[in-house]
Order: sequence, then C-alpha cells, then structure tokens
Amino acid sequence: MADRTSPSIPLTPVSPAARAHRHDDAPYRAYIIASLSLAIFGGFALAVLLPLAQALSWDWGNSWDALVQVHGQLQLEGFAGLFVMGMALRLMPRFSGVPLAFPALATAAMPLIAASLVLRALAQPAADGVPRDAALFASAALLLAGASAFAAVVLRMLARPTSKADATGWFFVLGALSAVAAAALNAWLVLDMARNSTPLASLGRQPALIFLQLYGVVLTFVGGVSTRAVPTFTGRPRAPRLGRATAALLTTGVVVYVVASLRASYAYSRTAARAEDAGLLLVAAALLAVVWMTGVFHPRANRVGAATRYQFQLVRAALGWLAFASLLTVWYAVRALRDGVLVDSFEMDAIRHALTVGVLTMIILGMGMMILPEFAGRRIQHPRESWVAVVILVALNAAAVLRIWPAIEGLNWLSSSRYWPMAAAGVLAASSVVVFAAMFVQSVIEQRTPGWGATPALPARRKD
Repeated sequence: MADRTSPSIPLTPVSPAARAHRHDDAPYRAYIIASLSLAIFGGFALAVLLPLAQALSWDWGNSWDALVQVHGQLQLEGFAGLFVMGMALRLMPRFSGVPLAFPALATAAMPLIAASLVLRALAQPAADGVPRDAALFASAALLLAGASAFAAVVLRMLARPTSKADATGWFFVLGALSAVAAAALNAWLVLDMARNSTPLASLGRQPALIFLQLYGVVLTFVGGVSTRAVPTFTGRPRAPRLGRATAALLTTGVVVYVVASLRASYAYSRTAARAEDAGLLLVAAALLAVVWMTGVFHPRANRVGAATRYQFQLVRAALGWLAFASLLTVWYAVRALRDGVLVDSFEMDAIRHALTVGVLTMIILGMGMMILPEFAGRRIQHPRESWVAVVILVALNAAAVLRIWPAIEGLNWLSSSRYWPMAAAGVLAASSVVVFAAMFVQSVIEQRTPGWGATPALPARRKD
C-alpha cells in the first residue's frame, strides 16, 4: 500500500545559509498572527457585542452604526485580507518558481495595513475633532500604502512571462490590483467622512467598497488557491484555460457591480440597478466555476492523507457554502433583474454572511490546518487532535446557518429577537477562531523552542 501520510515540515536541522533561501521564511507568520489578533479582539468580538447590544437594548447611540462598519473592515481587510495575503506570500514562490520579490515590501505591508485598521477602529466611533480627523487621514494613507506594497510584490513575481503560476497568477494579480483599487476607494470614503464630520462612511458608496473587498480581493485570492491546491487532493487535473477565463469573469463582474453601484449612489436608475444585478450574476457564475474546478464534489481520486481527512471536510464544506451562496445570488439577482430593481439589503446580507462565515472562515481554518507547516508538525506532535477539526466543522456550519437565517427572513422578522441567533453565530465562529489561533501559536512556540514539544521520531515508511 502506498504511503498516504500528510506532508510535514522538515525535521532535520537547516543551516543558516540554506534557511535564507527557504520559501518558509516568507513573512506569512506575522500576517497570520496579525489576522487572528484583529479577528479575535476586533471583528469577532464585535460580531458578538453588536447583536447583543440590540437584543438587550444597550444604548450605544451613533456608535453602534459606526462599529458595524468597523466590524466589516476588520473582518474583510483584517481577518480574511491579511490571512490570504500571508498565504499568498508563502505560496507564490512555489507556484511561480521564483524567489519572493521585494522582501522588504512584503514585510512592511502587514504593519501598514494592521495599523490602518486599528486607527480606523479607534477613530470612527470617537467624538468629532482634529484627533479623529487626523487618525482617519492616517488610516486611509496607511491602507493605501500597504495595499500598494503588497501589489508590487505580487506583480513583480507573477505578471511576467517566466512565471509558472499560470491561472493562479491571474487570480493573484487581479486580486492584488483590486486591493489597491479598494484601498483607493476606502480613502475616498474615509476622507469624505472626516471632511463632513460624520460617524459613517457614505451608505450609498459603502456597499461598493465591501463588494470590491469581498469579491475582488479576498474571494479572488481564495479562488486562485482553491483551484490550484484542492485538485491535488481530489485527483482532478488543473484546467488552466478555464481558470484564466474564470479569473477574468470574476473581475469583470466585480467591475460591473462596483461601477454601477457608485453610479447609483449619485442618481438611482433602473439601468444602474440592472447593471448591479448583472454584475452579481457574473460573479456567481465565476464562483460556481471555481467550485467545479476544485473537484470536491466529483473527485477522481482520494489523495487526502488519513491525518488530514477531517480538516479536508472543512474545505469541502466551505466550497459547499460557496456553491450555496452563488446559487442564492443567482436566485435573488434574476428576480431583481426581471423587475429592474436592486437586490435588497436583507438579501445581500444573507449572501455576504454565507460567504464570510460559511466560506471564508471555514476555508481559512481548514486550509490552514492542512497546508501550514506549523500544523503539519503539530499532527506529529499531537496526533490525537482530529476531533478538534470535527468540532470546528460543526460549530462553523451552525454559525453560518444562524447568521443567515434572520437575513433570509428579512422583513418577516424585524423584532429584536432576530439578533439572538446572530450573537450565537458570533460566539460559535469566534470560539473556532480562538481554538485555531491557540493551536497555531502553541505550534510556533513548540517547533522553535528546543526541548519544548520535541517532535517524536517518525515511523519508517511502509513499502509494498
């Protein structure tokens, strides 16, 4: 029987000279730690507190609405954004066959983006004044600088004829360009908020920013990784032509939606509404193509190691939620397109949280536990932890259902009781991320500290 153990981190000592050329020394760990910190102490904390404030009638005044926007930015740019950026920095040298470009920029991008998010989180709900305005200006500038630095690394590595990344390179390059565009749009909204002394970014233009960040940046990178990495577990051959077409289709849909949404923020029209609906249909088609190319629901072979079979179920469930969110998008967008109206805010909320809770949180944790070297080593040091992946799988599926349930009910459920399942969803998702973070940090410490959590000897490989 062929050996089917999972890949693991190298267990033999590595010389300093060799370590300098190792792909694993890309600064992905700092990105992941920053991502998890912003999620646990910011985004997911607000995911619990904001609905509780409504359910229990806490009087937060205008701060509640401001913190809703802060929550969205911490989750999209902080948790999901920094995590996929860190993973991209680790995977790009492997996908492209060239060393990491501009290491100084790759290292600098994370603190710039993280500082931007912290400044905005502190400033947006604060009282109006010069300090608040200065913090918002600085926040916008830092995010634009961080996104530009990251994009420079991606473009230098992948936007060149010698790159071997192929379709994955298309996803990453388009995602990096979208990150710069999103940072520029964010700067416009934040500076406008500061100039007008308002606690909220423009409610007419904020949806365009969220859409660009979610679909144009995060889901584009997820699509690139999924269509490259997951087929190695399902035995499906990669489809480079379809991959390139899918990346282009996804970006086209994002551009159509964002332009139409910004146009509608000035003057609503049925034409602009139909253009938004068409953009939704394009991105839904692209995401369904991503699910198809991964082969998770029509595998040719099972190449998942026994040690990671439960972690892979998180990836499979995430792609199932991606298919569900895409089909839900088609259902809502076709009805809206027929009537010449926008998909309403409750429907967009259901789609958005099916993607953020059901897809992004689940695939970040699942793929993280499968391919991060820290978890490869952990499977050797802690071989009886497979039940943790099962608990996280159940918790995140329950969180996704609880979070989108009130949104799907829409106008039929407007009482304050609708916030209780949202709070419960926040608790479940936050707990899962806390467990993942604790395991990651413990593994980093164990695998870098002599004598702590020493790796046991590996059994000899079986040969038939």
